[in-house]
Amino acid sequence: MKIKVLAVLSLAAFLFLVGCKGAANTNVAVGNANSNMMANSTAPMADSATKAAVESALTKAGITGVTVDATTTGVTLRGTVAKDKMAEAVRVAQESGRKAVKNELTEK
Repeated sequence: MKIKVLAVLSLAAFLFLVGCKGAANTNVAVGNANSNMMANSTAPMADSATKAAVESALTKAGITGVTVDATTTGVTLRGTVAKDKMAEAVRVAQESGRKAVKNELTEK
């Protein structure tokens, strides 16, 4: 019985020491992985030129109460507009932005 306990404790100590050996390099690899993830981030970037063009076109069309969120992947319209102006707001945004338009507008 004593031999079995001694063997299990020895094996556990050996595995513990082997597991601790590679810990010094692990932090470097994790640090590199984190910096690579930040550099290769797929978050869309803001497109200020498109945003300004869409906002200007909406203002010229007489549509107010709309917030424009423009990214490199598309344009999102948020806010409240009159019931008869919703389709026109989307059409104006599509024509001026030349990108996909996501409609999150609500009608009054």
